Amino acid sequence: PLSAAPTLAPPSISSRTASACGFASRMLCLVPQPTAWSPPHRTHERPRRSPRCSLAAASPRDFAFRRLTPERPELPVLLFLPGIDGTGSAGATQWPRLASSFEVHALSFAPADRSSFGDVLSGCEAFLGDTAAGRGTLLVGESTGAVAALGLAYRAPDAVDGLCLVNPATGYAGSALSTLAPLLPRLPRGVYRAAPYAVTPLFGKRDWFRSIVGEDATTGPPPLLPSPAAVLSASGALADALPAEALAWRLEEHLRKGSAAVNGRLAAGGRAPASSTLLLAGGRDLVLASPAETSRLQQRLPGSVRKLLPSAGHACLDDARSLNLRLELAQSGVLSAVQRAHAGRRREAAEAAERVAAEASEAEG
Repeated sequence: PLSAAPTLAPPSISSRTASACGFASRMLCLVPQPTAWSPPHRTHERPRRSPRCSLAAASPRDFAFRRLTPERPELPVLLFLPGIDGTGSAGATQWPRLASSFEVHALSFAPADRSSFGDVLSGCEAFLGDTAAGRGTLLVGESTGAVAALGLAYRAPDAVDGLCLVNPATGYAGSALSTLAPLLPRLPRGVYRAAPYAVTPLFGKRDWFRSIVGEDATTGPPPLLPSPAAVLSASGALADALPAEALAWRLEEHLRKGSAAVNGRLAAGGRAPASSTLLLAGGRDLVLASPAETSRLQQRLPGSVRKLLPSAGHACLDDARSLNLRLELAQSGVLSAVQRAHAGRRREAAEAAERVAAEASEAEG
C-alpha cells in the first residue's frame, strides 16, 4: 500500500554522521556522494523521541525536512528525496544553481528511523500540504529516493507538478544488487566496517573519501589512493552513521517493498502521475542498469523526457562536471512547466483571497 499515517520527527545527525551516511550509501551502491557542505536551515520539524528498536519491534518514525536555500515564498518548492543513506546531504553542487528558481528542501532520516514506505509518503504529503500549499512543486529523487518520488506522485498527483528521477532504483528487484545488498547487514562487524572501501571504485571518483574525513578538496588534486588513516576514519564513522539494522530495514521497507508498490502502479498504466517528468541516467553507472531502466520508465510515463549523461556514474548528483541539474531541467521543459503551475496556483490563491475579502466587506456592510 502507498498510504500510512504521517508522523514527522527531526533526526539528530552530526555533520560527521551525515558524511558517513553518504559513505555507507556508496557501500550499497544506491545513492550519490555527499559533500562536506552542511545545509544551514531546518524546517517542518515535529520533535518526537523514539527508542531504538530491533527490526521485529514497532517502527519509530524519525525523519524531518531541511530547508537548504533561503526562504523564498514567491518561488516554487523543490523537495529532494535522498537515497538509502537518508541524510539528504547530496546535491550540494546543484542547489546553489537552483536557488534563484526554487526554495529547496530535503528529506532526511535519523539512523534510528524505522518508517515504512507508506510512512515516508504520508510524511512527504503532509509536508507539501503545509510548506508548498499554493505553490508549484518539483520532486527530485535519486536512486532509492526516485522510488519514493514516484510513489508520492502517484499518491498525491495534484500536489506534484514535476518529477526528476536520477538513476532510479525502480529496477532493483531485477538487479544483481538485490541479491548482494541484503547480505551486507549480516557481515561480521569488522568486515561490515571495512566493506565500503572495496566497492567505492564503482563510483569512479578517486576523491570519494575527502568529504568523509573532512579534507579540503580545494587544496589540490586528490591522491590516487586514500591513506590508511583516512580509510579507518571513514569506516569508524560509518558504524555510527548507518548501523546494520538500519541498513537492513531500509533495504526491505524503502527499497524492496517501495519499488514493488511503485512498479505495480506503473504496470497498471493510465496517465502519468506528474505533468512533466525528466529521467536522468548515468552512462557509466556500474551499480544499476540506469540507462535501461530509464528507457523502461519512459515507456511507462507518457510525455516524460529521458537524458543519458555519458560521463556520469551512479553518484552523479554531486558531479558538477557531468551534471548541471538546472540546465537539464530547463532544456527538458520541466522547469518551465513547474513555473507555469506555480504562477497558476499563486493566481488562484490571490483570487480566492480577494473573494474572501469581498464577502467579508459585504457582510460588514
